[in-house]
Amino acid sequence: MPLAHYIKVTKTARYFTIGALTETTKEVWFVLHGYAQLAQDFIIDFEVLNDGSRFIVAPEGLNKFYAKGFGGKPAANWMTSESRETEIDDYVNYLNTLYTALNIPSTVKVNVLGFSQGVATSSRFIHFTPHKINAFMIYAGELAAELINPVSEKLKALPITYLTGNNDPFITPEKHKVVFDLMHQLNAKIITFDGGHEIKPEVLLQI
Repeated sequence: MPLAHYIKVTKTARYFTIGALTETTKEVWFVLHGYAQLAQDFIIDFEVLNDGSRFIVAPEGLNKFYAKGFGGKPAANWMTSESRETEIDDYVNYLNTLYTALNIPSTVKVNVLGFSQGVATSSRFIHFTPHKINAFMIYAGELAAELINPVSEKLKALPITYLTGNNDPFITPEKHKVVFDLMHQLNAKIITFDGGHEIKPEVLLQI
């Protein structure tokens, strides 16, 4: 029977930004994309927040693949069920390394927004990171299952905003109720918009 072995290697990660981190920056936003997306495309919708006071950072998942067959446009994801624990360790370490590298001043507010698969990724990052996080935005996704029962104390301590479309094909009525109950438990601000599984710039302005 084959035995699995693991070895740490160096990997180059990519991220995209809007705005600049300067003396006048008031907020840094880490925005994490969903499954089969690229950060360079995902971050475009956040241009609406670029008013000179915000620095927006979109890390990209470490795993790349062709979303349709064996060619076409590549896409990224944060993890799969294969080697689950090491995948989580890798992206949490990546996000912590990126946070450190940015040299964010202590006076700047740090927000984390996760979309779709990026919500579970964001929730694990917040749970494990030693860095300061001031607010969490959950957009069309769910918290990591292992952080729900019981709910992570670090998540409970944060102001949370939950954003969901009223026509999201990935959220069944049953799942909708479970998620809403959890959001009420977390005293989250809930924003429901007309639309599906998508980032809508005009909705971001409501946060």
